[in-house]
Amino acid sequence: MTEVAVIVAANGRVASRVVRRLADAGQSPIALVRDADKARSTLTGEDDAALYAELVVAELTDRAALEEALSRADVAFLALGSSPRQAQLEKAVIDAASAVSLPHLVKLSAAYASADASASVLRVHADIEAHLLASGVDHTLISPTTFMEIALLGAASVRATGGWFGTAPEGVNALIDSEDVVDSVVAVLLDPIMRGATHVVTGPEALSWPDVARELSARLGRPVSYDVVSIEERTRQLQAAGLAAWRVELLLGIDELNRESLYREPTDTVLALTGRPPRVFADFIGRHRDHFAGSSS
Repeated sequence: MTEVAVIVAANGRVASRVVRRLADAGQSPIALVRDADKARSTLTGEDDAALYAELVVAELTDRAALEEALSRADVAFLALGSSPRQAQLEKAVIDAASAVSLPHLVKLSAAYASADASASVLRVHADIEAHLLASGVDHTLISPTTFMEIALLGAASVRATGGWFGTAPEGVNALIDSEDVVDSVVAVLLDPIMRGATHVVTGPEALSWPDVARELSARLGRPVSYDVVSIEERTRQLQAAGLAAWRVELLLGIDELNRESLYREPTDTVLALTGRPPRVFADFIGRHRDHFAGSSS
C-alpha cells in the first residue's frame, strides 16, 4: 500500500523539489504551505497540473492544522530554511507529530550538529534534534555538509571583480550539491528500509575555498580569486551589505567550519541511498554558469 506523505513547508527550496521528485516517482504527497498562490505556481508540472494530492494552507504555529494534516500521514518531511524562528517552528511541527503519533518524520538537519559547535547553524540543528529525540517520534535525519549553493553568495562579486571575499584560506569542506540532498530525502521517503538512521550526506571531495576559486577559473576560462580578509573586516562587509545580525553570524560560522575542516571526510551515503555517486562541483558550476559569468559569456 502506498504511504501518505506530508511535506511540511512545501514551497521551500529543498521541500519543493522533494515534492517534484515524488511526483515524478508516481507519489503525490500532501503539501503543507503558508502561501497558496506560491504553491500553485511552484508545485506544478509542465502541464500545469498540481504535483500534490492535496494542498493544506496553514501557518506552522497553527497547532490544530498541523495535527489534522499529520494525523493522516504515514511519513512527513520537515525542512525549514535558516531563520531566527527555525527552531521554534520545527519544534512546533515535532510537537504536533508527537501529539498525533506520526509513524515517521524525516528531518533535514546538518552534519555533526552539536550544542557547542562554533557555527550557529549546527547549534540550532542540535537544539531541534534534541527536541525530536525527546519527543519519542520515530525519525530519520538527513544531515548534509555545506551546500555548494553557498558559492553563489559570491557570484555577483565574481562577475564584477573576478573574485570574492572570505576568512577561510585554509581548511576543506566536502561540499554537497543540494540536488543530491533532495535525491537522498526522496530515497528515504520512498523506502522505509532506509529509515531510522542519521544519514551524513556529502559531496565526493573535500575542497578549500581556494580550490573552489581554481575550479571556477578553469570552468569560466578566466582567473577567479578567493580574497582573504580578517573576520572583523568580513563582518563589516556583511553588515554594510545590509544583512541581519543572525545571517552575518551564520555566514561567518560557515567559514569557521572550513577553517576547522569539520567536513573534511566524504561519505558514501549518497551512493548508498540513491544508487549513484554525488555530483562534483564542476557539475554545479555548469548548471549555474550564468550566475558566475553573466548570461552573455
